[in-house]
Amino acid sequence: METVRSRCVRLLLSDTAYASERSYQLSGDISYAQDGAGYFASLTPEGAWPDIDYQSTLSNAWPPSWHLYRLLLVARQYHRNHDPQYLAALHRGLAYWTSHDFRCPNWWQNQINTPFAYASLLLMLGPEATAPERAFLDNVLSSRIAQKNPTGQNKIWQHDIEARVALLHNDAAALSQALNNMASVIVVSTGEGIQPDYSFQQHGAMLQFGNYGLHFVNSLLFWLAVTEGTSYAFAPEKQRVLFDYCANGLRWTVFRGKMDMTTRGRQLRAGADTKRGQVLYDDLRLVRALNPAQACRYFLDGFAGPADAVCELRGNQNFWRSGYLVQMARGQYFTSVKTHGPFVKKIESINGENLLGAYLNDGVSLVQRTGREYHDIEAYWNWALLPGTTTDTTLAPGDAQVLKSNNEAAFVGQVSDGAAGLSTMAYDRLGLQARKSYFMVGNTLVVLGAGIAAKDPKNVVTTVNQTYYKAPLVSTEATPNSLRWLWHDSIAYFFLAPGSQPKTLVQTRKSNWPALDLASPPAGAADVRKTCTILLPHRQTSEYAYAVQTGLGQAQARDAARRFPVQVLANTRAVQAINATDRVMAAFYQPGKLRVNASTSMEAGSPCLLVYKRTTPKPEVWVSDPTRTLQNVRLSINGVSHTIALPQGDLLGSSVKASF
Repeated sequence: METVRSRCVRLLLSDTAYASERSYQLSGDISYAQDGAGYFASLTPEGAWPDIDYQSTLSNAWPPSWHLYRLLLVARQYHRNHDPQYLAALHRGLAYWTSHDFRCPNWWQNQINTPFAYASLLLMLGPEATAPERAFLDNVLSSRIAQKNPTGQNKIWQHDIEARVALLHNDAAALSQALNNMASVIVVSTGEGIQPDYSFQQHGAMLQFGNYGLHFVNSLLFWLAVTEGTSYAFAPEKQRVLFDYCANGLRWTVFRGKMDMTTRGRQLRAGADTKRGQVLYDDLRLVRALNPAQACRYFLDGFAGPADAVCELRGNQNFWRSGYLVQMARGQYFTSVKTHGPFVKKIESINGENLLGAYLNDGVSLVQRTGREYHDIEAYWNWALLPGTTTDTTLAPGDAQVLKSNNEAAFVGQVSDGAAGLSTMAYDRLGLQARKSYFMVGNTLVVLGAGIAAKDPKNVVTTVNQTYYKAPLVSTEATPNSLRWLWHDSIAYFFLAPGSQPKTLVQTRKSNWPALDLASPPAGAADVRKTCTILLPHRQTSEYAYAVQTGLGQAQARDAARRFPVQVLANTRAVQAINATDRVMAAFYQPGKLRVNASTSMEAGSPCLLVYKRTTPKPEVWVSDPTRTLQNVRLSINGVSHTIALPQGDLLGSSVKASF
């Protein structure tokens, strides 16, 4: 137990991603303007900081909590210089807190954050903590630690605090119980936490990779590090679940060092993508050190060293449990689509966070080549026009009724063969209906929409992209031998439906973080950026078809428009399908037939999604059931029929492979 305690203190005194306040920093709930020495100097004789609003009623980024986290920095500095004035400052600061016992309207601060930070401070102080300081933890804070039916990361936090208290009390049995309780959460299940597809959910079926899901790794790596080689160590099978989650889940959300905003949860703040990327990289450094023979399995894009040259990160990753599909190639391109429906909740807007994100899970498709396309763009975006969405522009995305509404259509799902994939979403929200499919093959995203219906279609648009503007923006008309196309910042846009009339908007927009996050500071008057938005209006059309390719020059875009490699086979309310060189990908919203060419046709006996790959010696098909209601599906390809059993139980909605 002394080994665990000494390691715990040593880690708390470090500046490691999975130690002390770094988890709180990554969420943007706290930032430091000074170091430990600076905060020592600015602490008042009463033990407070003049710039902290101790009476704040904010639910997120609660200013009084900054007091304890600044004391953590002062404690680190004290352990470096052993200056008794620093120790006196720590006691003054703790006395100020204990005499006021600050409370937040958000339960999380009172039951998790305050006990976590306070117990960590007492561990750092060790025998220099006073009897009154210990008594405040035992007599006041300890009674608040237990939650009612905690799940996922909230349960991890509770037992993490209990473990810290056990170390302070030298209670071996309590430490063992806390760690066993923590280990009980390290499972793959359809409850809150790690899902069978290695996504992470919290607050129900809600994707939380970059919020609770990243805190989960930080918390567990802390205890994994301090218990390694002791009788308290996590069992190897528990460690493997955690490592698999990192390899098969989290690392697929980061491109060129930045985490995809649609996976980060509700905390959309300046620098959030890079903070999370850096923290995950620091986490994976420990995981790689523990698994040196599998180092490439934990390679994270954007942080390559010389030894990583042989590491590959390429393909299509299908998070069917959470409505998230990714296509990426290390350092070259990254495309993602995020959907929601009856089986997957959209990301929440609570505690003054994500105030404009009503449509953030409505088929948002982000296409990246440099990793800078969407960095901090949240502050400049028109949130009614998110990439990949079809919206009624008369509805304000920050309106309470809009935020409360959901996609009510039941046909929402994904299929993947590991190299290519399809995400499909029947859409029915606030009187707007559509059938939307997103096909990913290599560096190409093909997007089809059909059956768009609304009470007043003149206000309905589909947004192809909305990103930072970088001159030039090239636009060409269609010819008898060429598609209409646009080119901007090494990304080409091809309009596959005859008569498509895309509109482009280049606008100068002022930063406005507080509009989407109450705790974020306002920007200066000079903080403006130009954005480029590509739209398809639906005043006169109820369908659309376009493709996006990354990494093309203007000449390459022109050539691709003449010989585009993807053919749209169908785009109706019944079926949406493409033919892409060696694959046919299709969404059958109902039983139906599809003719690919003179020699290939297929028929689905039930609604389903499929990828049909022809280049293998024996043609293969991957199938999934977006309705999550079927036992099997009958497919017929070129007259050959098979009844394919679909995954059941925890694997409902996942892809299954069959040979023809």
